[in-house]
Amino acid sequence: MSSKSRTGAGAGAGTRRRNRPSPRQRLLDSATNLFTAEGIRVIGIDRILREADVAKASLYSLFGSKDALVIAYLEALDQNWREAWHVRADPHADPEDKILAFFDQCLEEEPKKGFRGSHFQSAANEYPRPESDSEKGIVAAVMEHRRWCHQTLTDLLTEKNGYPGTTQANQLLVFLDGGLAGSRLLQDVGPLETARDLAKQLLSAPPADYSI
Repeated sequence: MSSKSRTGAGAGAGTRRRNRPSPRQRLLDSATNLFTAEGIRVIGIDRILREADVAKASLYSLFGSKDALVIAYLEALDQNWREAWHVRADPHADPEDKILAFFDQCLEEEPKKGFRGSHFQSAANEYPRPESDSEKGIVAAVMEHRRWCHQTLTDLLTEKNGYPGTTQANQLLVFLDGGLAGSRLLQDVGPLETARDLAKQLLSAPPADYSI
């Protein structure tokens, strides 16, 4: 091989290294791919390290533990979900359209991710009785997503109806939970479509005393 060829090959490798995501991002990307596809507890640290091509020392220096990586994974999912919802909902002026965007987002996402259901529900199911502080942190990350969904729905319902929307927000989340669970079981969007229809009926119903 000529010196020019060697130089070109070396430059190409250097460019690839410079363009490569950081070790932190590679760990988070690999964990996301594995956790969402197969679950959290079944995935060991060594497999994440192989997928990410990162040394074990880097994982512990960046995150401290697998549980901390799980929390970062859930926080990233939450942030991405919020941003996607805003892109979908913000162009609408009507609070009802913004509320239905929760259902529309799930209807679009579920076929793309193989009808795996809510990753937040799945994570909570894997830690039904958290014992350590880190496991409690995982559940707290799940509940923060839930809190945001509930608060956002409550605020939109209050804007729409003129009185506190806490009870209706609870009902809408039950519809959404059921739609996600049913679609995961049947591998079909039908249950989510039914959930959206129920939500629309609730939103279109005559005013009732939901002022609690």
